[in-house]
Amino acid sequence: MEVSFFQAALIGFFYYLSWSPWCTYVGFFTLNRPLVAGFITGIILGHPMEGALIGAGINVIYLGFISAGGAQMGDPSFAGYAGTALAIISNLDVSTAMAISVPLGTIATVLWIAKMTVNSFFVHWADREVEKGNINRVAFINVVPPQILLFVVSFIPATLVVYYGPSAVNGMLSILTDNVLHVFNVIGAMLPALGIAMNLKLIGNSFTMPFFVLGILLAVQFKMDIIIISIIGVVIALTISAMKNSSQSGEGRM
Repeated sequence: MEVSFFQAALIGFFYYLSWSPWCTYVGFFTLNRPLVAGFITGIILGHPMEGALIGAGINVIYLGFISAGGAQMGDPSFAGYAGTALAIISNLDVSTAMAISVPLGTIATVLWIAKMTVNSFFVHWADREVEKGNINRVAFINVVPPQILLFVVSFIPATLVVYYGPSAVNGMLSILTDNVLHVFNVIGAMLPALGIAMNLKLIGNSFTMPFFVLGILLAVQFKMDIIIISIIGVVIALTISAMKNSSQSGEGRM
């Protein structure tokens, strides 16, 4: 399918919003996630369900994503928006889309590092204004220049990748053999396992692992719907929390 520059710019704008503070927590904790990014991208391109499916596949890769201090293992938002857009426009399957989204997210890390590096200069600029007694300029320095920089290093690259990227992807696919494409599919199928493993490394312990095994058994052995399993998980979590609170309250009264 063909993509218009307006559609590419709209996807680029949502990518900018996913890292900006304008939407408060809706940005980083919602728009930033590949599942939501894929769904939004799908709506913009006229394929919401396909976008959601591709975004969900990419989201599994980044289940263990965490950004602490200066460490950044990839950009899940860029992988979600750009990866889903390229997959829909180039008519790629979910496995291939996941395979190309990882290098996209890794490349976008360079933009993130550049942004953080330049932002450090704004901090020293604000310090100099404080020393001069220009307190009112500190708020301006903390908001306007960083957001202009963020817009430049997020909106422009994302828009260009979405608009011009499909031509490169289609050209690459036209010269690749079936064996190479099969390798992409195999890699894409393996990536969700990597995301789940990273997530288990973060949250896996003697208390949570039995519930993980229970979820696997319900899904694989009893073929239960994932929504039903989620509801069961919420009920168990609320029950355990209530029991712990009740126990702590009883100990406090003693």
